[in-house]
Amino acid sequence: AVTRPHVVVSHSMGTVIAYDCLKRVDACATVDGLITIGSPLGLDEIQDKLKPGWSRADGFPSGKVTGGWTNLFDRLDPVCGFDPQLASDFGRPHGTAVEDIPVQNEGTWRHSATKYMRQPAFGATLGRMLGV
Repeated sequence: AVTRPHVVVSHSMGTVIAYDCLKRVDACATVDGLITIGSPLGLDEIQDKLKPGWSRADGFPSGKVTGGWTNLFDRLDPVCGFDPQLASDFGRPHGTAVEDIPVQNEGTWRHSATKYMRQPAFGATLGRMLGV
């Protein structure tokens, strides 16, 4: 028996791969939630490669993500800092698409996945998506 919920947590370029699979691969499993951390998905150069299938108005992978998508970003993260918020780029026809949450990672290298995962906002988001 398959137990639920299933939540995908992805970081950096892994967010692009996870999104591409959830949006464009029919055989990809359905998940209950998506958490992206340090994601470059806001950058035009990345979005250009998501076509066809992606548009600002209907970019949310609704067919495979039944629950929410939360994106954590640090403005000083060099991978996502130039355009870290995803809500305006990954819309869906009905309802809120992406919840963007700013965090502040410590130190000079802000892109570390472990630094994002130590954030209280990450734990709270994952706990909410898992129902714990």
